[in-house]
Amino acid sequence: MILSTPTQMHADQAVACMEAGKHVLVEIPMADSLADSVRIVETQKQTGLTAMAGQVRRFNPSHQWIQNKIAAGELKIQQMDVQTYFFRRTNTNAKGEPRTWTDHLLWHHACHTVDLFQYQTGETVSEAFGIQGPHHPDLGIAMDMSIGMKTPSGAICTLSLSFNNDGPLGTFFRYICDTGTYLARYDDLFDGRENQIDLSDVAVSNNGIELIDREFIAAIREGREPNGSVAQVLPAMETLDRIERGFQS
Repeated sequence: MILSTPTQMHADQAVACMEAGKHVLVEIPMADSLADSVRIVETQKQTGLTAMAGQVRRFNPSHQWIQNKIAAGELKIQQMDVQTYFFRRTNTNAKGEPRTWTDHLLWHHACHTVDLFQYQTGETVSEAFGIQGPHHPDLGIAMDMSIGMKTPSGAICTLSLSFNNDGPLGTFFRYICDTGTYLARYDDLFDGRENQIDLSDVAVSNNGIELIDREFIAAIREGREPNGSVAQVLPAMETLDRIERGFQS
């Protein structure tokens, strides 16, 4: 079962699917609270079924290339500088179409980068903080946000997010490493001087979303835990909760 429903429905639907004996792939984020994320993970453990979160950044060939270099001992991340920008002052999706539910900079868009940073460094962050701008009077969410993170080994990540940016939409990653700088733009990768890197041998597809689906099916067939299982993603949700509680203090 693949759930591509509004975020607020993910947890209840994922639990219902597993309780009905169905494997489940949940679109990012798997939930919009730590409590609901824990509930999903606990249900997966109880049922033994495959439950995966749609963390597409783990699967984009650009980020896979970086991960492969890290695993081979050829790269070490010193800093990630990430920008997530949209122009969304009304309740619309990325295509500009009306939407009945409200998206969230922290629990959806920051979730991509928080999970990726911890995945690429192989660590759970030891320091995390966030600041947010004013809430939209109708949508009730912050329209601008800044997040900082640091791992125990010293790698740092700076993430800027906005629904107010009037320009190209999307998320753009700068990896500053000990042996090079790399710019990841979805499924494409460039070095620090804008030379494109050939990713043709990284995966069977150059489409990160297709690669998520392939991993989900393969994990079911092979009876193994998928990359991006709900248990693996839970530390990212814990970090998001930590950042959100910092907003409220």
